Amino acid sequence: MEKQAVGEITVIEYFLTYLWTALDYVGATFLFDGFATRRFKRLAFWGITGSYILFESTVLNLIMPATANYRMVLFALIFYAIFYIVQYNSTVIFCLFMAVICYAISCCVDDMCYTSLFLFTKTNFVSTFFLPFTVRCITVAICYLQKRLRTKNGALPANWKTYIVPMLISLANILLVFYFGASFRCGQMAEKPLFVCALFLTSIQVAALFLVSWMEQNAHFREEALSLQTKAKAQQENIDALSAAYAQQRKLTHDFHAHLDLLAAFLNREDGTENARNYIRNLQKTTITRLLLVSTKNTSMDALLNQKALLAKKRNIDIQFMVNDLSPLKLSIVDLTVIISNIFDNAIEACEKLPEEERQIRVQVLLEEEELFFSVHNRSLPVSIQPGQLPPSTKENPTLHGYGLENVRSILKKYKAVYTMEYQEGWVYFATELPNTLLS
Repeated sequence: MEKQAVGEITVIEYFLTYLWTALDYVGATFLFDGFATRRFKRLAFWGITGSYILFESTVLNLIMPATANYRMVLFALIFYAIFYIVQYNSTVIFCLFMAVICYAISCCVDDMCYTSLFLFTKTNFVSTFFLPFTVRCITVAICYLQKRLRTKNGALPANWKTYIVPMLISLANILLVFYFGASFRCGQMAEKPLFVCALFLTSIQVAALFLVSWMEQNAHFREEALSLQTKAKAQQENIDALSAAYAQQRKLTHDFHAHLDLLAAFLNREDGTENARNYIRNLQKTTITRLLLVSTKNTSMDALLNQKALLAKKRNIDIQFMVNDLSPLKLSIVDLTVIISNIFDNAIEACEKLPEEERQIRVQVLLEEEELFFSVHNRSLPVSIQPGQLPPSTKENPTLHGYGLENVRSILKKYKAVYTMEYQEGWVYFATELPNTLLS
């Protein structure tokens, strides 16, 4: 009978492990849904989640009797991280943050509830069913509330560097929870100080969640401000380009009467017809050259490329174009403006750091077989560019810049376009091919 009772208790404990793990992952799913999008549809998602819960619970039942607390922390973080990266679209670094903050919420809520109930009721609830069930329901409710708040406010994940501070706070909370718990079990800490510590750690963890949302909001406000600043700069460049074209047109108008007088003089002579034709031919070439540095037969592209060419000329940069007929272009001019403007601006910025005689930019914009090939080669000081990555910002305050190239990469990803960017022997090379199609 005694052996049977022990067996029954063991089976119950095994069952509870599956139940607690399931509740933990329901809460984790709510929390993760607030930060990232799922990789799979609902049925496949929950099927994978159920299989994952069964696997982890079985592993925990096998290793739990012989595993120390600090090792359980490591196991829990690894399991949360693997679950997040398998089920959600995100980066490896960001999944580490999510694993830490998810486990920290569970630890702090567990510690706070267990401590307060033990203090005020003087009863050991650790081995009962209702307290662990209640604690995990509270954790699930907190995670669900966080998901609803983030969905309602339209929060979007920012750069992974934004989450370093909240992640470190959460990691510290996990370690402190286990430290204070071990001190209490060893009789080194009384109940009331433990309750105060538990309350403090729980408050800190809640504050860390608010800190995440605040830092995200601040990052996006900063990005919007920089976007507006970039648009204002582009508008100023457009104004400068239009002003230059208008001044050039006024000069041509001023010379118009002189050209007419000379043509009239040619035509009044008996042998002046051929001279008049030659003069008109040279005049046409000169007029086009003076008004447009590049002509693609696409009004929008002409405006964009000539604006950037004018800006480069003002910086004493030697710029050369290779273009063809872009009149059949279907790509969104908004997307092309983001790509071309940002790559051009970086090329001009790099050239400005060189002596004037070394400043060179070579541009190719070619439409062939429903593919738009765009490349920019510019002289530059040495810069480190890792494969598949964009170069770091070289501006005075890098934290306020770097969004331009990220926007370029986002648009290229939208078109599923492959790009290359590298530095070789004093030149920065950027090239990409985009499908000539209009995406909604």
